[in-house]
Amino acid sequence: MYPKPIQNIIDLFTKFPGIGPRQATRFAFHVLKKPGLAKELAMRLAVLENTIGFCNQCFRTLEQNDSGLTPDELTRGGFCALCRDSKRELSLLAVVEKEADMQNLEKTGSFLGLYHILGGVISPLDQDSPKKLRLRELHERVKKNLITRPENFEVILATNSTAEGDTTAMYIERILSPLKENYPQFKISRLGRGLSLGAELEYADHITLKNALTNRK
Repeated sequence: MYPKPIQNIIDLFTKFPGIGPRQATRFAFHVLKKPGLAKELAMRLAVLENTIGFCNQCFRTLEQNDSGLTPDELTRGGFCALCRDSKRELSLLAVVEKEADMQNLEKTGSFLGLYHILGGVISPLDQDSPKKLRLRELHERVKKNLITRPENFEVILATNSTAEGDTTAMYIERILSPLKENYPQFKISRLGRGLSLGAELEYADHITLKNALTNRK
């Protein structure tokens, strides 16, 4: 067993996605051996906590300097520059798992609508996982949009082509489909299979993503 302060840092690093105990141990000792790194890391994390919030609409990360909001306002939520952009297509909403997926879709230049970041996926091994996602916010947002533009509103389920991504997409489709009773022109689509099975949006090339958007169904 390592000294408690080192073990605490190792345990902290293992909470990061994809980081196991061995890699966490390497990180901890790298921080320990690199002069000034621990202090710099602590300082930058403090800045991160005090200056970053989330968009009140799409849940994209939001920086105080970009938004003109105070830290308290950031905590309560404001709208990001993308959601405030009057040139975006308000009748299109892409639902993605994480912000990295949104950023990659945005790089294609093929999607001009808005986004909704779920903050994860539904895991078959975690019965509470749906409660951890922004599904209630999504339902309320879609319902509100249907009231203002019922004739041509479309939700694109842009989850990853994985077992968890497909499960999440089916769950969302199930909770949104009843809205079609009052709004029959409401459309729910999914990315076309330009994405191979098991592919993640974060790592897909731009041509593949453009094909997936074009061939959504």
